[in-house]
Amino acid sequence: MAAIPKFDYWRSRAWLDWVKVLPSCISGRPADDPHHIKGYSHITGSCGGKKGDDLFVIPLTRDEHTAFDHMGVASWELKYGSQLEHWARVVRLAIREGKLKL
Repeated sequence: MAAIPKFDYWRSRAWLDWVKVLPSCISGRPADDPHHIKGYSHITGSCGGKKGDDLFVIPLTRDEHTAFDHMGVASWELKYGSQLEHWARVVRLAIREGKLKL
Protein backbone atom coordinates (compact mmCIF):
# COMPACT_ATOMS: atom_id res chain seq x y z
CA MET A 1 0.00 0.00 0.00
CA ALA A 2 1.40 3.39 -0.98
CA ALA A 3 1.67 6.19 1.55
CA ILE A 4 -0.92 8.94 1.41
CA PRO A 5 0.76 11.86 -0.37
CA LYS A 6 1.28 15.14 1.44
CA PHE A 7 -0.91 17.99 0.30
CA ASP A 8 -1.18 21.73 0.71
CA TYR A 9 -3.21 23.10 3.57
CA TRP A 10 -6.92 23.24 2.80
CA ARG A 11 -8.08 26.85 2.90
CA SER A 12 -11.66 27.92 2.35
CA ARG A 13 -12.97 31.43 2.90
CA ALA A 14 -16.53 30.12 2.35
CA TRP A 15 -16.12 27.55 5.17
CA LEU A 16 -14.65 30.13 7.58
CA ASP A 17 -17.43 32.59 6.73
CA TRP A 18 -20.06 29.90 7.44
CA VAL A 19 -18.46 29.03 10.80
CA LYS A 20 -18.44 32.74 11.69
CA VAL A 21 -22.24 32.89 11.56
CA LEU A 22 -22.70 30.00 13.98
CA PRO A 23 -23.25 30.66 17.67
CA SER A 24 -20.20 30.24 19.89
CA CYS A 25 -19.72 26.66 20.99
CA ILE A 26 -18.99 28.00 24.49
CA SER A 27 -21.51 30.74 25.23
CA GLY A 28 -24.03 30.50 22.41
CA ARG A 29 -23.47 34.20 21.69
CA PRO A 30 -22.92 35.30 18.09
CA ALA A 31 -19.46 34.07 17.11
CA ASP A 32 -17.39 36.09 14.71
CA ASP A 33 -14.11 34.28 15.12
CA PRO A 34 -13.35 30.81 13.73
CA HIS A 35 -10.73 29.29 16.05
CA HIS A 36 -8.26 26.85 14.48
CA ILE A 37 -8.01 23.88 16.82
CA LYS A 38 -4.66 23.65 18.59
CA GLY A 39 -2.88 20.80 20.30
CA TYR A 40 -3.92 18.09 17.83
CA SER A 41 -1.43 18.54 15.00
CA HIS A 42 -1.60 14.84 14.15
CA ILE A 43 -5.25 15.41 13.20
CA THR A 44 -5.44 19.03 12.03
CA GLY A 45 -2.22 19.19 10.02
CA SER A 46 -0.79 22.11 11.96
CA CYS A 47 2.96 22.17 12.31
CA GLY A 48 5.89 24.53 12.48
CA GLY A 49 3.74 27.41 13.68
CA LYS A 50 1.28 27.03 10.79
CA LYS A 51 -2.43 26.73 11.38
CA GLY A 52 -4.01 23.45 10.43
CA ASP A 53 -6.54 23.06 7.67
CA ASP A 54 -9.48 25.48 7.73
CA LEU A 55 -11.80 22.50 8.17
CA PHE A 56 -10.62 22.23 11.79
CA VAL A 57 -12.18 25.38 13.25
CA ILE A 58 -14.81 26.02 15.89
CA PRO A 59 -16.89 29.17 16.38
CA LEU A 60 -15.84 31.42 19.26
CA THR A 61 -16.38 35.07 20.10
CA ARG A 62 -13.31 37.29 19.93
CA ASP A 63 -13.15 37.41 23.75
CA GLU A 64 -13.36 33.60 23.99
CA HIS A 65 -10.65 33.22 21.37
CA THR A 66 -8.38 35.60 23.28
CA ALA A 67 -9.09 33.66 26.49
CA PHE A 68 -8.03 30.44 24.74
CA ASP A 69 -4.76 32.03 23.67
CA HIS A 70 -4.05 33.10 27.26
CA MET A 71 -5.21 29.90 28.98
CA GLY A 72 -3.60 27.35 26.72
CA VAL A 73 -5.04 24.08 25.45
CA ALA A 74 -5.10 22.04 28.67
CA SER A 75 -6.67 24.70 30.88
CA TRP A 76 -9.19 25.74 28.24
CA GLU A 77 -10.30 22.17 27.57
CA LEU A 78 -10.58 21.43 31.29
CA LYS A 79 -12.96 24.37 31.62
CA TYR A 80 -14.88 24.20 28.31
CA GLY A 81 -14.45 20.65 26.99
CA SER A 82 -12.54 19.08 24.15
CA GLN A 83 -12.04 21.20 21.06
CA LEU A 84 -12.49 18.01 19.02
CA GLU A 85 -15.92 17.38 20.56
CA HIS A 86 -16.98 20.95 19.74
CA TRP A 87 -15.58 20.46 16.21
CA ALA A 88 -17.51 17.21 15.74
CA ARG A 89 -20.77 19.05 16.49
CA VAL A 90 -19.87 21.71 13.90
CA VAL A 91 -19.16 19.03 11.29
CA ARG A 92 -22.41 17.17 12.00
CA LEU A 93 -24.31 20.46 11.62
CA ALA A 94 -22.47 21.20 8.37
CA ILE A 95 -23.45 17.80 6.96
CA ARG A 96 -27.06 18.23 8.08
CA GLU A 97 -27.22 21.70 6.43
CA GLY A 98 -25.51 20.52 3.24
CA LYS A 99 -22.32 22.56 3.76
CA LEU A 100 -20.17 19.40 3.60
CA LYS A 101 -20.95 16.82 0.96
CA LEU A 102 -19.26 13.68 -0.25
